[in-house]
Amino acid sequence: MASKRTLVIGASAAVLAVAGVALAAQQNHEANENRIIGEHSEEEVALDQVPAAAMNAARTRLASVREAELVTRKADGSTLYEIEGKDQAGKNVELFVTPTGQILGNENDSDEDGD
Repeated sequence: MASKRTLVIGASAAVLAVAGVALAAQQNHEANENRIIGEHSEEEVALDQVPAAAMNAARTRLASVREAELVTRKADGSTLYEIEGKDQAGKNVELFVTPTGQILGNENDSDEDGD
């Protein structure tokens, strides 16, 4: 019976550790976004709602586009788009692009610090 209890406690500890790592990764992701574009709010938008200039700029860096979010900066109310997809190497990438097509920065699987 003691070994079963030990197994349950060990499994619970492992689950908590994984959850802690996931939470830390999410907080790091949010901090990195705030570093690149400042405090902001996000709202998912359909890809056909993204301005052509922003989408064309994203396609210069992405092999495929998966989704987009409209980002509103809290400091000045300006907007930009967070466009997510995969690059030519197959890595997940998030680009921060203005409506006029200027790429402000990115996050990807191999570079958590962005551009």
